[in-house]
Amino acid sequence: MFKKLKTQQRIHTGFILAIAFLLVLGSNRLYQRHFSTIQTSVNSVHKDRVVVQDYIYQLNNIFHKKELRFINDDDFTAVASENKKVEKLLLDFGMTKMTTKEYKLLNELTTQFEKLEKSEHMILASHDNLKGGVGVFSIKTLQEIAQNLDELANIQLKESKHMTQLSNKSLDMNMLLAKLELAFLIIIGIAMLALIFIPFTTKQPVFE
Repeated sequence: MFKKLKTQQRIHTGFILAIAFLLVLGSNRLYQRHFSTIQTSVNSVHKDRVVVQDYIYQLNNIFHKKELRFINDDDFTAVASENKKVEKLLLDFGMTKMTTKEYKLLNELTTQFEKLEKSEHMILASHDNLKGGVGVFSIKTLQEIAQNLDELANIQLKESKHMTQLSNKSLDMNMLLAKLELAFLIIIGIAMLALIFIPFTTKQPVFE
């Protein structure tokens, strides 16, 4: 069938096929880009948000136990194992992808924890325990830590929402591109059928 096509018809058909190829190639690259954005967002939501939320939850529990210990003047011998766990959680937190505000809050949290450690060591080395205002100072530090952890938890919610919106936008864009690609391919198919089956005529020279 294609052998019967005239030269100009073949040129037009080749041009249309080239456009179709470029269209499919371009849309495929855009699909890959948007799917990569979606995959990155999903992975980041889990690794940098859901997991971090668990770190914050564990830290909250540990610091709450510490606060109760200061309030009730309980035994402080368990602080060493607690502090090792806190150090690991803060280190793991620092390895995640953070916003500028998160980085600042985490540094503040680390500094506050170091203050608390010093207070605990002072109490362990003291015979009169919480006398001298160490307990009051420590409880104030723990309140600051709790406030920091609350702010970090709020950031996780906001960033998770932002990443979810980004993924949804990428999905919507992929759906739009798929519809546009289908429409263009239909138009190209109709144009090719017209070139193949509709006779191609050229104007004949007019002689007087």
